Amino acid sequence: MKKIAWITDSTCYIEPEYAKQNDIFIVPIGITFENETYKDGIDITEDELYQRLATSRSLPKTSQPVIGELATLFEELKKEYDLAIAVHLSTELSGTANATKQAADIADFPLELVDSRLISLPVAHLIQKGQEMIREGFSPEDTASKLRTMYRSNKLYVMIGSMDQLHKSGRVSAIQMMMGSLLQIKPILTFEEGKLIPYDKVRSQKKALAYMVARLKEDLEQGLNIKTVYILEGSAKQEALSIQEQVRSLSSEIEIVIGPLGSAIGVHAGSGTIALTWFRED
Repeated sequence: MKKIAWITDSTCYIEPEYAKQNDIFIVPIGITFENETYKDGIDITEDELYQRLATSRSLPKTSQPVIGELATLFEELKKEYDLAIAVHLSTELSGTANATKQAADIADFPLELVDSRLISLPVAHLIQKGQEMIREGFSPEDTASKLRTMYRSNKLYVMIGSMDQLHKSGRVSAIQMMMGSLLQIKPILTFEEGKLIPYDKVRSQKKALAYMVARLKEDLEQGLNIKTVYILEGSAKQEALSIQEQVRSLSSEIEIVIGPLGSAIGVHAGSGTIALTWFRED
């Protein structure tokens, strides 16, 4: 049986100890504030990111890992592993997946590349499912093929926390930002083919959180098999606990996992952003 290394990036938030025990290698993406670049999760924490966002006049940028460093990682993996399966955040948000492919080609190391078309903990969910498939006897090729399609069973809704960050990114005008703040409008976004797109607008944070939970309720009422719900928060712990209570009121059997939203979305959406996401299981 071939020994497989699993590659992912820092936006999926797999615990280091779990990664070490399960042959998972995490590569950090870069976050640049003006002229300073930090390695996500190494040089800058999630809390520090949102603190910097609050005081920075310009929008920070995220960047893919350095290809040379990735190639060095693959050279090291050659000593112990036969191939790798890489599962990264959506290529619509980052060039990390493409950088990993280039690095594997440089090192001449066999790679199955998976564009998850997702973010954060749902990416970790794919890796866990993939490892289950390998243990059940599926080939690396068939496993990667399945993982590439799993985004289709995922539902994800994001409530934007900061209109100011959207203004900095050029996604809303100064007038839209002002009116949105005055009317307490909370944009709701969703994912479509790996791309974050507008879905709806809701007045007040309380109603916006309830709106996302209502989308989950609709799926449950249709009898869909939902085992785990992920609550992703960007410096929004109280809002996450509020959603947790609402989800728990829908079903006592669903596992609820609260985790970080991630820098790929956080740098644009800002502090107070929260997402609700789940998979429709087979």
